[in-house]
Amino acid sequence: MKVLIVGAGVSGVAAAVALTSAGHEVAVFERADKLRATGNGVLVWPNGTAILRELGVSLPELGSRIDEADVLAHDGTPLMRMDLEGAQEKYGAPTIGVLRGHIIERLAQSLPAGTITFGRRCTTIRHTRQGVEVTFDDGGTEIGDVLIGADGYRSIVRHRLFGDVAAHTGLASWYGLAAIPPGLRSEHVVPTYYDKLRLCTMHPVGKGLVHWAVEVPWPNEDLDRAGRRTAWLDHPQPPDRRARLAEWFGDWARPVAELVANLPDQDVEVYPHVVHRVPRWWGRGPITLAGDSAHAVPPRVGWGVNQALEDSWMLGHVLSERGEPAALLRRYERERRNRARHVRRLESVARRSNKALMLLHRLPQSVRGADGIMSKTLISNIDSCSNYVHHRAVTS
Repeated sequence: MKVLIVGAGVSGVAAAVALTSAGHEVAVFERADKLRATGNGVLVWPNGTAILRELGVSLPELGSRIDEADVLAHDGTPLMRMDLEGAQEKYGAPTIGVLRGHIIERLAQSLPAGTITFGRRCTTIRHTRQGVEVTFDDGGTEIGDVLIGADGYRSIVRHRLFGDVAAHTGLASWYGLAAIPPGLRSEHVVPTYYDKLRLCTMHPVGKGLVHWAVEVPWPNEDLDRAGRRTAWLDHPQPPDRRARLAEWFGDWARPVAELVANLPDQDVEVYPHVVHRVPRWWGRGPITLAGDSAHAVPPRVGWGVNQALEDSWMLGHVLSERGEPAALLRRYERERRNRARHVRRLESVARRSNKALMLLHRLPQSVRGADGIMSKTLISNIDSCSNYVHHRAVTS
């Protein structure tokens, strides 16, 4: 089977690896002129690291192992602790902090030369007797048996299929890379500090660096091609972003204050938070979606990259079986739909949780400690969101 993939992000490249391993002919088309080997830091849960391992990625060399996640008030008051070593024992794979681009780079290294073509932007798609035809902005076309739209939350493929775009939530992350602040408790702990409106989190990603991100209100929106309010386009960066961060977070607990006091202004990026509805079906005929093009969620929920890996693994699993391509793709969508919708529900709750989190210090340690009920409940979300761990449990 010839598989066309639009987009060389995590979902596109991981799907290419999975499908190439299954014996398919795969061609990936990326509108950028090179692989995006940098980008923001992400947490990859045990389901995601297990999938990466299955795809041939060496985990010890990828990022920083994460053993605990701390939830704290803005003044440093401990609110809750989550034990991620327990999750590693349960699922047989670690949680890691890593740069998104490093995941893409490692996956791409295992693809045959020429699998990814750069500088080609999809403009139109149509069904043919042979399967599906994609037209690019250079006037060229490609024909395949299957098309996977893995081109992010601003997906052209999704827009051509359904006409919708991602909705802005009214929040944004300002983020970047920095040296680990002296006040950080450990290189294997992710602390997240909250007040009633904002948050600041730091993910160690290896080599003495943290990916830091703050979440703040972001009321402005851009216009889509039809003139409707949406988050289709990137927002301009305000010129005083370092001063804004110092104003908002300069009096927070020591690691946060140290972080914002030493940031170079030019390294602060801004990402408006967007969400997609998760439709019943993600495609039509021999076309489907994967990753953020199917189910974009904001970074706070921590499942963007993990969902991309789940989609890629499921595509490789389903398309390894015999059957008519369109029917196999509908099976993939059916298998992934409910778990993607569960992630969407988690995001909706998380977005409104700041005030409730600030009250956690009133609860006993048996509820909010590393071995407490809340920690175990949060870890159990991996079961609810992952097709991979469910499949492994059934087949083992």
